[in-house]
Amino acid sequence: MSEDYDADAIIESLRDSYFEAATEKLNEMDEIVGIHRDGGDADGTQMHDLRRQLHSLKGTSGTFGFPVITVICHRLEEYFVDERQYNEQELDGGQIYLDRIRQIIEEKRNPDDAESERILADLPMHAGVTNEIAEEAVRTTVVLVSPMAAMRKLAEFYLSENHCEVFATSSSLEAFSLMLAHRPDMLVTSVQMETLNGIDLGRAVKAVSSLKGTKVVLMTSSADAGALYGGVPADFSCVKTNQLEDDISELLGKC
Repeated sequence: MSEDYDADAIIESLRDSYFEAATEKLNEMDEIVGIHRDGGDADGTQMHDLRRQLHSLKGTSGTFGFPVITVICHRLEEYFVDERQYNEQELDGGQIYLDRIRQIIEEKRNPDDAESERILADLPMHAGVTNEIAEEAVRTTVVLVSPMAAMRKLAEFYLSENHCEVFATSSSLEAFSLMLAHRPDMLVTSVQMETLNGIDLGRAVKAVSSLKGTKVVLMTSSADAGALYGGVPADFSCVKTNQLEDDISELLGKC
């Protein structure tokens, strides 16, 4: 016997479950910060639990359309990188991260690009890192193109975390213009796009004499199997969208 499924209702139910679970995780993390304020967690067990909750929230937030929460969680993981007792000022900084996540969860919407940039710029730097050091660490220039805003934002974040200067766009034609204008070290592109797919964009870039040395990287998913069936040029690299953070870090480590 067949059954009718209301896809919108199912998606809405899953989103509600995400918001409920995210709120529970935030409450637990607030409690851990409070324990540290009271001088507890001498062995770092509670801080380990906080990072575990962050990692879980980071993974689910991108799936449900909240890439900025994924970025905030990643930065807070780095902020609380050590299993040690944190001082009052450090805990105040960590609480700012948690409060920003809670605000987004309560509003149930991902901030637009301008608001996201403001939120991220206002987050405290983790211990020992200054803006001057971060700026000096920029080594690789990248043109990034993806029609999917969430994927583009995540890829831009992971590239920036690996000290890349990123020029991002949703259009393959604009990406080609950016390539000509900036002559970057690398092109990172989705496979499926309007007008010109990622493979053909990479080939077009390689055909320009001044861009022949550019590294072309395809962001691939299971949905790209048909487009990839004809083969990928031997000098192109691929990163998987479901393990983007690890693949980008590994790729840049080889550059």
